[in-house]
Amino acid sequence: MKNKKLWIVFLITIGVVFLLTWIIPSTITNESGALVVDKINPVGIWDLFYYLSLQLAWFFPTTLFLIFTAIFYGVVNKTGALRYLTEKITSLIKNKEKIFVILLATFIIMLTSLTGISYALMFFVPFLMAVLLSIGFSKVVSLISIIGSILLGYIGTFYATSLYLVIASYVEPGITYGIYKLVLVILGILVMGLYLYFCAKILKGKEKEEIDESILFIEKIPGKKKVKLWPIITALSVILGMFILGLTPWVEMYKLDIFTNFYNFLIEFELFGFPIFKSILGVTTPELGTWSLTETSILIAIVTFVMALIYKVKWDEVYDGIVSGIKKFLPTILFVTLASMTFTFLSQTGILTTIVNFIMGLTNGFNLFTYSLVSFLGAAFVNETYITNYVTGAANTVLQGSIEIPLLVFIQQTMFGLAMLITPVSIYLLTGLAYFEIEYSKWLKNIWKILLAMFIVVMITLYILMLL
Repeated sequence: MKNKKLWIVFLITIGVVFLLTWIIPSTITNESGALVVDKINPVGIWDLFYYLSLQLAWFFPTTLFLIFTAIFYGVVNKTGALRYLTEKITSLIKNKEKIFVILLATFIIMLTSLTGISYALMFFVPFLMAVLLSIGFSKVVSLISIIGSILLGYIGTFYATSLYLVIASYVEPGITYGIYKLVLVILGILVMGLYLYFCAKILKGKEKEEIDESILFIEKIPGKKKVKLWPIITALSVILGMFILGLTPWVEMYKLDIFTNFYNFLIEFELFGFPIFKSILGVTTPELGTWSLTETSILIAIVTFVMALIYKVKWDEVYDGIVSGIKKFLPTILFVTLASMTFTFLSQTGILTTIVNFIMGLTNGFNLFTYSLVSFLGAAFVNETYITNYVTGAANTVLQGSIEIPLLVFIQQTMFGLAMLITPVSIYLLTGLAYFEIEYSKWLKNIWKILLAMFIVVMITLYILMLL
């Protein structure tokens, strides 16, 4: 089992949460709508295995996304195109490496903040890591510049889809607290830029980390020195473009209904009484702006098939690429699939509501610091899709609706980004650390500077918001 230390930290974290269910009582909502402490509802041995069986069913889209990402890179690796593209990029940015990594991080932060896309961008991590490691950056610095930037962008994103989707029917569409989010984006770019300027060093000689070309999917293919680059560039561009078009909540974030109108036009269009586009696309095709990880997986599968045809990859090589890709991603898939066990324990036993209720009760009314603490703890152990239900919802009950929900969700959004930078069950961290075999302790030694700086930035920004 590779990266044993990460497994140990991961399992200890899940084990601690498991034990807490035997100590902390559950909290329920009584007939009057108030939260009251109930009995201890521990997770038993049978429950443990039952919840294990539910993980794949509940969080299958994330697992499916990783599987098709693995297949894409496994098949593309057989073409030699990714290796050649990496070599071209490396040669083009020679002597401009630090500028490149700072611009890359800036682009990722801006893209995440403007679109609300977060985990889907993890698709590009293997390719970007191949480029940065080939340049000579260390694995941990390279990963921080990519995953760290995604999470910094999330902290100031104008519309965190998974969080706001729960309350979309209760509030008007559009960006709330836009100026404060923009400030967080700008300061996030500044923090990451300063970190990379001072810490991103080109390692040479004995200091340079050994590159595992197999893991990076840039293995040298015998007899393939040069290959066509336009297909791989087009494929990556199409995937990124469709991610932006499909995953950005255009109506909820920007009040743009152009894609909704276009979708309705296609579905309703008939040729001689036959709904041609509806029949070709299928009745389950979602409109742009409402995609999930399931749709991104379908897109990746289609692009992979087209790439195999364009590069004329033999079917036995396609099969070998699929198997090798999934095999390399298997530990990562296991980590990410099991990461939500902590959420399952907390939610099914009712202790999460107890924790929220207790911390919120330490102060009278709304307090920025207690709610930020609740948000941070909830974000650290709760699947993103359910944070608003289980954390913000419980806190709002305690506050009796005295604070606007969009403000609570905004604070939750910032704490989620911070928590995902360090929690051992962060699917962002687990995807990167597990796949590239980076020790959790090494990550902490490098990320704490960014975490501390962003925590200060976030708290000052939120405090100013509360004053005005």
